[in-house]
Amino acid sequence: MGTEMFQVNVDQMRALVTKLQAAQAAMTDAMAAMNKTDADRVGTKKLDQACNTFQKKWKYGLDQIEKDIDATIKGVDEAMKAYQEVDKALAGLFPSPGGP
Repeated sequence: MGTEMFQVNVDQMRALVTKLQAAQAAMTDAMAAMNKTDADRVGTKKLDQACNTFQKKWKYGLDQIEKDIDATIKGVDEAMKAYQEVDKALAGLFPSPGGP
């Protein structure tokens, strides 16, 4: 087994949450922009229908992704807090190298 250790980088966990939130915001912005585009003004009736269908599917997909992102953010936040609590508890059990 050697010298491998399990380590958690809380800063990286925070960065992941930030990236997930940015992705979520970008998807929300894309949906808002798409909603501002009236499919009835795109072109032919067939093209308008295709655009409407795409918007409905896109909205459903984005809603599902947003739910997954919310759940992931919540899970990462909870894990991060748990790791920080364990670190704090362990730090209290061991004297610091430079201390008394």
